[in-house]
Amino acid sequence: MMFRANWLLVVKARRPCALLLLDDQQRAFRAEVLFKSLIRAIRARRDKVAVVLSSSIQVLSLPSLQRVALVRTPAGSRPLCALATEPGAALLAAPAPRKGSAQLLDVSRAVKGAQSSSPAVLGCHQSELVCLGLSANGAKLATASARGTIIRLWDTASKQMLHELRRGSDYANVYCIKFNPGGTLVCCVSDKGTLHVWAARGRYAHVAAASAPPDTRALCAFAGDDQAVVICEDGTFHKFTFSAEGSCHRSEFEYFMQVGDDDEFLQ
Repeated sequence: MMFRANWLLVVKARRPCALLLLDDQQRAFRAEVLFKSLIRAIRARRDKVAVVLSSSIQVLSLPSLQRVALVRTPAGSRPLCALATEPGAALLAAPAPRKGSAQLLDVSRAVKGAQSSSPAVLGCHQSELVCLGLSANGAKLATASARGTIIRLWDTASKQMLHELRRGSDYANVYCIKFNPGGTLVCCVSDKGTLHVWAARGRYAHVAAASAPPDTRALCAFAGDDQAVVICEDGTFHKFTFSAEGSCHRSEFEYFMQVGDDDEFLQ
């Protein structure tokens, strides 16, 4: 979904190399781009969409779907990508060729021909990068490695590490890291089935942990400065309410969809 607009970005199961822009109000496709490799992930903001391919990320303008930037990524890496979403902030974060590193690129500085300037590279972890997230204004980057025991926060301007957030002592596959709109809260969810929330109090303090379904891929996000949601691949939606004192409880739960064939929803 393109926020609350009537545009939807669509990748069909039977056409996995094509990105389509659907006008839901008119029930018609308005644009289409065909790539040479499978689309592995997409990340969108109001004026741009980043398309993660096998060894690159292409940034397209909306609604024209014209390419404005290109970022090379290591073949075989996870389909990771994050975009700053605030107007005036156009930073993109992605895996870098060096193991455990991330690259940052200002995609607003695209030149004619869509040949982007060289990205800045941060050495974030010793092991493989498995998850990353950007604050809305692009000022902070959060990263997790294959170990999954800590989340590291980085200042994207100085390229210096700000904090290390302890997720746990056991190895975990971190699925998602998100900031709240103001960048004062961070949450993450992993295959351990726990949502963690940290708040900025000088240093970031761990303020809440809540149980979510383990062993199912999930996304997390903030629904306010005292609420976080977890959406799981098994079709469940969880909303948690937490306080600065550390209390946390699940306030909503729903089965939000039944997984069906692609053609049931869109021909």
